[in-house]
Amino acid sequence: MNSKKYTTLFLDRDGVINHKIDGYVQCFSEFHFMEGALKSISLLTKYFERIIIVTNQQGIGKKLMKEQDLLFLHSQMILEIERNGGKVNKIYFCPHLSTSNCSCRKPKPGMLLKSKEDFPEIEFDKSYLIGDSNSDIQAAFSVGIKSFKVSKEYTLSDWTNEFLLD
Repeated sequence: MNSKKYTTLFLDRDGVINHKIDGYVQCFSEFHFMEGALKSISLLTKYFERIIIVTNQQGIGKKLMKEQDLLFLHSQMILEIERNGGKVNKIYFCPHLSTSNCSCRKPKPGMLLKSKEDFPEIEFDKSYLIGDSNSDIQAAFSVGIKSFKVSKEYTLSDWTNEFLLD
């Protein structure tokens, strides 16, 4: 079993923690954890100094939901993660449209850089990012974070099992 302590695990949200839907998850009743995600986060909490979620949420920019709706959804998600023994230290989200050319929307590394500002002890070269899109992987690569791409066939649970065997 992997006994190393890593600084930070960055997780994308949709497609990693919860199932993606057609459109945007706008409330917690539409939020469904991926199989094994809660257990994985609980296990990974023991190996990482912090777990941070970084997620693009342009549903806000499209005015499909308000920022307060997203914050409430995230508070419900965190409660469920904590009920299952996991911990999320912070959530960063980009509310901007993909056409806005902001610095925080992945594949740009703005959310990752902001996390380093807020937690200066983060060492990107001793961190991981788990995402389900090329933009997640590109953001991680641009700051030197090891990244892994998950899918419906290779989930966070699968990655966690492999990680724990190292």
